[in-house]
Amino acid sequence: MDPDGYTPEQRQLQRTVREFARREIAPGARDRDRTGQFDYALHRRIGEIGLPGLTFPAELGGAAAETLSFCLAIDEVSRVDLSIALTLWVGIQGGQTLLRASAHGNPEWIDQYVRPIVSGEMVGAGAITEPDAGSDTAAIRTRAVLDGNDWVIDGAKIYISNAGMENCAFVTPLCRTDQGFALFLVPKGTPGYRISPPLGKMGLRSADTRELSFDGCRVPASHMLGGRGSGRAAVVGAGFALTRIHIASNGVGLAAECLDLALAHARSRVAFKRPIAQFQHVQGMLVETAIELDAGRMLRDRAARLQVAGLPFTREAAMAKLYCTETAKRAADHAVQVFGAMGYMDEAPVSRYYRDVRALTIAEGTTEIQKHIIARELGCFDPA
Repeated sequence: MDPDGYTPEQRQLQRTVREFARREIAPGARDRDRTGQFDYALHRRIGEIGLPGLTFPAELGGAAAETLSFCLAIDEVSRVDLSIALTLWVGIQGGQTLLRASAHGNPEWIDQYVRPIVSGEMVGAGAITEPDAGSDTAAIRTRAVLDGNDWVIDGAKIYISNAGMENCAFVTPLCRTDQGFALFLVPKGTPGYRISPPLGKMGLRSADTRELSFDGCRVPASHMLGGRGSGRAAVVGAGFALTRIHIASNGVGLAAECLDLALAHARSRVAFKRPIAQFQHVQGMLVETAIELDAGRMLRDRAARLQVAGLPFTREAAMAKLYCTETAKRAADHAVQVFGAMGYMDEAPVSRYYRDVRALTIAEGTTEIQKHIIARELGCFDPA
C-alpha cells in the first residue's frame, strides 16, 4: 500500500518528471534566473514528454489525467525551477477555458489554440488583476461594450503572467459588461491590445510578467467566453479554487527541495568538530520543515481529490494554498539559515528559492484572502 495513497501510475509519473526535471530543467535554472530569459526550446521539450497535456482529453493528444497527477508533476518541476513550474500551469488554463467554450461554438479554437497548448508549442494567459483591483475582483474597471457584432474593450491589467511570451497567442481578460462580468478571447496582435515591456521582479525572473492595456480593442461577439455575467463567478469560484491547488503544489515542491538541500548541507557541514545536523537548533528547523511539508502535502492532496470527485473544494483549496505557500516560505528561510553565508550567495539554489517563493503567498489570492475565504466557508459571516 502506498503511504500517500498514490496509484502506481502516479508514482511512475512522479519518477518520470523528477528524472526529466533533474536532467533537462535544473542545469539552466541559475542562468535563466540571472538573465531573465525564458527557454522556449526547453518548454517544447516539456511538451514532448506530455506535461502541458496531462489533464486534456486523449483525443486532443492529452493524457486525460486527473488533477492530483498534474499536481505531482508540478511538485517535481517546482523543486528545480519555480519560474518554469508557474509558466506551465498558468499556460494551460486558457486552453482549458477555450476547450469548455468550444463546446458551445467556435470549434476552430480547438485546432487553433487548444492542440498547440497540449503539445507545448503555445501558452495562454489570463488577465484579472488591475492597478486598483487584485483580490477584490468586484472592483475591476476594464470594460467591454457591445457595438454591433463586436465587443470593444477598454482598460488595463497588471502583473499578468505569460502574455508577453513569444509563444503566447491570446489573453483572456475579465471585463465588466452592462450585465455583469465576462471573459473574452483576445488574440495577440489585435488592434488596441498592447503589451508592456517585462516588469522587473524580485524573483521568478525568467517567468514573463507584464502590464496590458486595451484601448478600443475590438473582438467579435463570439469571443465572449460563456454567457454575459458569468465571468467573475467562473473565475472566483471553481477557477480560482483549482489554481490555488496548483500554486499549493508549487509550494510543496519548493519546500521539499529546500528540506533536501538543507538536510544534505547540515550533514556535510562541520562546525565545532561535528556536523551541524547534530545541533538542536538546526534540527529544529529541519524538523519543522519536514512536519509542515507532510501536513501541506496532505492538505493539497485532499483538495485535489475532492475536485476530481466533483465535490465542493473551495475551503480545502484555500487551506492548501495558505498552508503550503506559507510552509514553502518558512522552508526557504530555514534553508538559507542552515546554509549560513553560503545560502545568501547566488551560487546556492536556496538563495534563488528564497526570492522566488515570496510570490506564492501573494498570487492567486493572498494569505489574508485565504483566511477570509476559510472563515466564510466555516460560516463566520452573517448569511444576510
